[in-house]
Amino acid sequence: MSDPETISDADAHAAITETILSYAEYVDAGESEKWAELFCHNATFDEGSEVQGRAQIEALLPKLLRLFSATSHHISNIRINRTANDRASATSYVYAWHRKHDGTDFEFWGRYVDQLLFEEGAWRFSSRKVEQFGARGLDIKVDHVPRRKFEPQ
Repeated sequence: MSDPETISDADAHAAITETILSYAEYVDAGESEKWAELFCHNATFDEGSEVQGRAQIEALLPKLLRLFSATSHHISNIRINRTANDRASATSYVYAWHRKHDGTDFEFWGRYVDQLLFEEGAWRFSSRKVEQFGARGLDIKVDHVPRRKFEPQ
């Protein structure tokens, strides 16, 4: 899959889905280098504070994982919109369980808002933003998903 001009939408969606799912697998396995390779060289990653560039993104994962003895990320509701032959946007939902070193759990419900680019023969994140629906067990600073306003009945 080296030329985005010849990749069908179905093949692009499958490859982008693989990128999104690999993200969770590599985080849980603590594979920082493989995880970072899912990002473009100039990518941004925003999990409450923005990190720029693949090297900084790779350095971030061990710092985050040091907080926990185990993690398990579950991805669902993947939506992909191919915006050009070599570009796409996507959203996916995440439930992430974390075991803290004191034996208690931290749970996170949220979504990933992604921009992807076909770079170096693969679909990679050019930006990934983490948004929170809810969390339990740890006070974290992540943007909350905007909610619709409902009129009281």
